[in-house]
Amino acid sequence: MNSQELFKQFPIRRIKPYDGMVVTAEVWDEAQEYHRQQLRYHSLLNHPAGILTGLEVIASDPPDSSVYIQPGLAVDSAGHTIILPEALSFDLGAAQGPLYLRLSYDESQPKADDSGLTSLTDPADVMLFVRAQYGLEAADAPPDPEGPYIELARLYRQRADAVITNAKHAVQPGLNEIDLRFRRELNRTVLPTVRLAVCYAGKARANSAKRHGSGAQQLARVLRQNNYQAWVDDAVELKAGADLSAYTLVYVVAQDTPKLDPDEMTVLYTYLQGGGTLLLEVCRKITAAETMAAAFLEMLSSFGIKVADLPPDHSLLNEPYFFAVPPVGYEAVETSSLKVGDGVIVSTYDYGCVWQGERHGQPATREEIRAAHEWGTNLVTYALARRRQANSAR
Repeated sequence: MNSQELFKQFPIRRIKPYDGMVVTAEVWDEAQEYHRQQLRYHSLLNHPAGILTGLEVIASDPPDSSVYIQPGLAVDSAGHTIILPEALSFDLGAAQGPLYLRLSYDESQPKADDSGLTSLTDPADVMLFVRAQYGLEAADAPPDPEGPYIELARLYRQRADAVITNAKHAVQPGLNEIDLRFRRELNRTVLPTVRLAVCYAGKARANSAKRHGSGAQQLARVLRQNNYQAWVDDAVELKAGADLSAYTLVYVVAQDTPKLDPDEMTVLYTYLQGGGTLLLEVCRKITAAETMAAAFLEMLSSFGIKVADLPPDHSLLNEPYFFAVPPVGYEAVETSSLKVGDGVIVSTYDYGCVWQGERHGQPATREEIRAAHEWGTNLVTYALARRRQANSAR
């Protein structure tokens, strides 16, 4: 339904009750219909038709001719809310060829609620109920985007006896595999809050210009544009007893050779053990970058943490943005290094400067800034996954 049609049909008249008014079934139904229409059109004006939450489609285990649809909610093109209250098994039977699994809104016929009814119940006292229901079918024709249904999945079944499996590669499903690429998911899920702590290590921390805090603020702004609630605390002190557990990522910047005292190291170690993630980076405006990185590596060695070069299949290079190698930092790529360990990233790329548009001797290009922000998003995604894993293990 387009906006013009919706505006023409939007209810603008409602019944005004008064004392002594005769309320017939017709009057009551019209009064309720006003509110139902308001709710439907309110839904359509706030978001398009699609899946609000749940309704995932997965193969049977072991695979056979059926699929499972998980509980969930959707809104169709007429604004009806479709609810699947519990998981459902749907058998495709002998259907083959292109198949489109579609969910649609339905209602039951008016029916009395049997609970509490006896043979002595006066028929005049029996209330009739209309129940919200749903329809589910595997159609062989491509869906109409404006049709009165929601596409849950599609697949191409080679033969009537072919078993249905989950896709090995979600972005390129094969024959007889469940294809979820064309679901319209409205994604109203609230994304987790991201908190970044920027800490300064070394003698320069007391009078730091806090350039890296400004860079982290720019990264947080990009994260907020992607629906995260992202906030930065700059110049967080690593004093004895400090609790960093609320931070998704702790960004420790060295502006000269970092020499953390035992209390500060204990704070960082406790944070790591609790499922936190450390980004240890050097400021490339200082030339002794490798010396400063070596000091970080020495600290990690005292923690019993080993780091190595970033492997090509690491999630930092793949989630959510794909990189073949880390993007350009403050200096040329060949002069920078990046090593990873369990919850730690040691970098001489100096992305904190690039996040706010600085490169050595020149402003960063728009492409370089965008790539650095996407890399920062991967860092945060990695940190969130690590925190979730730690929480689930408790």
